[in-house]
Amino acid sequence: MPIPKIPRKLLLLLLAAVATAACGHAADQEACPAPEQRDCPADALTFDSGIADLVHTRCYPCHAPGGEEQSRLLTDYVHVSRESMSIRSQLATCSMPPAGAPPLSSEERQQIFDWLACRTPE
Repeated sequence: MPIPKIPRKLLLLLLAAVATAACGHAADQEACPAPEQRDCPADALTFDSGIADLVHTRCYPCHAPGGEEQSRLLTDYVHVSRESMSIRSQLATCSMPPAGAPPLSSEERQQIFDWLACRTPE
């Protein structure tokens, strides 16, 4: 089956949109501090002692049944711990929370990274 040709105007519009989005993302990167890399700190939160509240407040609205990202539920410990690698990646690249949502504070990001470094204690 031959690949359909994309009209030149449409292709240029798509490229401009990608370039604009990439530039906007780069600006967001400056506002998103790099995480401090460290081993599991003694004062790290557990899921029940603070991470659950943070996830419920900041992530649950989209990552819940009926939410925009219901394909990746973050409704309880089992779901959140299963997504730990994705969560780490998304936070490290500053792609979550998405553009338009309030960003996590440096402290919130560090709390999640510490929890992940401790292997997601419940």
